[in-house]
Amino acid sequence: MSQLSWDLHLHPAPSATPRWGDGLQIWEAARDAGVRGFVWKSHEEHTAKRSRALPPGPPTAIGSASLNAWATLDGVMGAVALGARWIWGPSRDSEGRLAWDLALPPWWPELRSAIATRPHSLVLATSHLDAAGRLEFARSAAQHPALRCSVTHSLYVPAEEATMLAKLGCAFEFDLYTTVYPVPDRPPADLFARAESLRQTGSFVYITSDAGQAHVGNPFAFSKLVLSDLADKHGGSLIDELAVRNPATLVSAVLPAEVAR
Repeated sequence: MSQLSWDLHLHPAPSATPRWGDGLQIWEAARDAGVRGFVWKSHEEHTAKRSRALPPGPPTAIGSASLNAWATLDGVMGAVALGARWIWGPSRDSEGRLAWDLALPPWWPELRSAIATRPHSLVLATSHLDAAGRLEFARSAAQHPALRCSVTHSLYVPAEEATMLAKLGCAFEFDLYTTVYPVPDRPPADLFARAESLRQTGSFVYITSDAGQAHVGNPFAFSKLVLSDLADKHGGSLIDELAVRNPATLVSAVLPAEVAR
């Protein structure tokens, strides 16, 4: 049965939202599931320090930084110094509420200049950015070899915009959570129809879970179940590409080879 090689969008506790397990419980569940690692995303804090506190891999916990309203330039750079390899666009408004089409913080130009000279590669993941922010991430990554743009929630990005972002070399993330639990007020779309249309243009497409919610349960049991169902419908070779090979390829761009393989 199918399983993610790496889950590059996962939500352990602690969080203001009820979660299935904390970082150690998620780490243990990943180990038991044979998952090689995960990106720890949080809406409330940077996660590099928490990731470093987990046992050495495999599995490997990859820390991340957030551009939510509580974040600062120094805080993001501190997280990067501690090992954050993903920088997520904002996902909460200034009141801490879930929101979409959010703007980059005013200090983004300073952050862009700082991270472009870092010795390690970073992924700029758009999260809930607006179209202008997604384009800015894409252009920044196209201009700086150390940066890679990944479009989060690609299922909800308009087709014309996705084509433009693909030309700039973006990767496209499709998550299993919103496939099973569609986002209210977002236009309905079919994951595999959208993913396949991007694949046909030569774009890099991969699958994550975006899980960790308490009501979903063990995120790796969830991803295995959903991927197995999708493999039955669309073929195991396609699932192997999107859920196994491609996540590992993206990780190899930001982690040492001995960790990523």
